[in-house]
This record gives sequence, C-alpha cells and structure tokens, in this order.
Amino acid sequence: MVQNDTPWWDDYSDQPYRLAPGQKPGLSFSGVKEYLTIGMTTVLMSAPVLWRYFRLRPQRPLADPQKFIGLSVSPDPQHDSAILEMLDELGVQEVLVRIPVWDLNRLEEYVRFVERLGGRNVLINVLQDKESVAQPNLWQTRVREILGALSPRCSHFQIGNAINRRKWGCRHSGEYLDLLEATDTLRDEFPGVEFIGSSVIDFEPLVTARTLWNRRHYQLDVVSALLYVNRRGSPMSRQYKLFDLYNKLRMIYAIVLSGNRNARRLWITEFNWPLLDTRPYTPNSGHPDRTVDEATQARYLKQYYEIAYATGWVEKVYWWQLINPGYGLVDHRGGQLRKHPSFFALKDLVHGGLHE
Repeated sequence: MVQNDTPWWDDYSDQPYRLAPGQKPGLSFSGVKEYLTIGMTTVLMSAPVLWRYFRLRPQRPLADPQKFIGLSVSPDPQHDSAILEMLDELGVQEVLVRIPVWDLNRLEEYVRFVERLGGRNVLINVLQDKESVAQPNLWQTRVREILGALSPRCSHFQIGNAINRRKWGCRHSGEYLDLLEATDTLRDEFPGVEFIGSSVIDFEPLVTARTLWNRRHYQLDVVSALLYVNRRGSPMSRQYKLFDLYNKLRMIYAIVLSGNRNARRLWITEFNWPLLDTRPYTPNSGHPDRTVDEATQARYLKQYYEIAYATGWVEKVYWWQLINPGYGLVDHRGGQLRKHPSFFALKDLVHGGLHE
C-alpha cells in the first residue's frame, strides 16, 4: 500500500488513529448550533421519512451484478500487477480508489494506477483531513487539483469519508457541509463530473438526514453511505431491536427520497467484517465479539450483497478492500498473496451468484 508519512494515520488499518481523550475537541458554539439543527431537522423530516419508510417495498434490481458489485483497491507498487490480475479473475468492473488531500505529492502515482485499471469504472474517494476541514478554500484548491488530474477519465468523485467521526477531521456535520459547498462551486470548471456524498459511516440516520435536507448551496448527484452492520453478527442482526441490514437500507433510502440536496440514487461505498487475530491490521483483532473468522466473513459478504441487491434501492455496493489481512479479500503478509474465502465468495457473486 502507499505509505502516508502522517503521524495521525494508521497505515495498517488505512484510517486515522483513534483520538485520545485529550485530543478530542470540546463542545463549541458552532457544535451546539449544529446539534440543535440536527434535532430540528429530525422533527421536520420525521413524518415524510416515516411515511416513505413504511410504504417502501422491494423493487426490481437497478443493475446487473457486474455494475452492482464494487471493490476498493489501493495502489501498491509491490503488488500493482497482481491487483490487476485479481480484478480480472474476480470480474469486477466497479472500482473505488481513495486519494487523500494530504498526499497530493503522490498524485501522479495515483493517476498512473487509475490508468492501469483500463476500462473499469473508477470512483475516486477524496479523503479530508483537519487542515482542509478548517480551511474550505484549501480543500477546494486540493479537490480542483485532483479533478484536473483525473477528469474526464473518472466522472464520479465521493466527497469526504466517515464525516461523522471526529478522527477524520470534521468536528460536526456542519463542517462537512462547508466542504460540500466549496466543492460544488467546481462544477462549471469540470462539466460531466458527478459529486457523491454524504459519506456517513455506520447507521446514523439523523446525521444522514441533516446532510441531505437543508438550505445549504450544493447538490449531490448520488448519495453514499458507509454502511457497516453489527460487527458481532450477520446482516440479519438487529440494531435497536429493529434495524437489520434490510431495514437500515429501507430507512436510508427513505431519507434519500425525502432529501432536497440530492438525487434519488444510493450507493454503499464501504463495508466489511474485520478478522480475528489480525493485529495490527484491524484494531479489533483481539476481540472475538467484534471480529469473525474467514469462513464467516465470506458468508456475511454474500448475504450483504444478496440483501442489498434484492431491495432494488441500491445501485452499487463496494467492499473495503481487496488487499488487507485485517478485513480484505487477500492477505499479503510475508510477501505472499493468500486469497481469503471471501475472495472466492465475491467472485461467485460477480459470475452469476446474485441471479441464483
């Protein structure tokens, strides 16, 4: 994987380190204001969202499996050729590539990697950091650089990642909306580009509603959700005794249908199950109640795709990611590439498994 020389980034698990108690920002006036706005948004949107939620029924799937099943990959000079070979073996045509705004000195390397992906559809996920969140103009400049390097080869760009987790840079959802407004002004410079958000991780419908229904100045061409389910169980496990994967998708799609800042399109751009005893590649590796074995990961992967596909509400679903011992489809430790059972489960789905 491309290594980042930032002290707050964990290269093993591909995410920021958890914030220590002393690093967590205190509650500010803007934060209080934002939380009150979320509360008001919840009150105003509850009726239309619940009305749509209870009326929603599964519909015909929106895409064939090769357009529905996506996979995240990261450039790695040691394994780039193997990545291409494995993508060919899997038959995956929908690929997500992350580009951090703090890593633009390597932008040419990312561009070369994307070019090697050939005719596959590539979604670029632009990652934010605290510096860019604090300076939306700087964020705009960096996003412009990424768009200039990759458009029109890539037409879809996800704006931000895990925006409801402070370790990713946003103290609250209002700061993310500032980034969306700064990004939306670039549309005239890059016609044909579509912006994707709001990149909320896990099941937090109140934050999702806030990012999709407001009076701010932006428009999302596709709604993205990083929808993990209960890590202690299958996609059929229920959160709050009600929301299994099916009902989580139902609620999120009801919010999508009710929003005024978005098109009525939903993509799931990140999910996985972390594996037991894979430290340091997943922080939860030592907790059996928060991880699964390899066979279970493969089974849950298939169930997730099958459930999401059958609803007809979701256009694409991306597994995060191809190579990572802690949660990926392939283990690269020891210099060898060992394919997990989940690799073959995904391959089966792409090659007709969703139609069975």
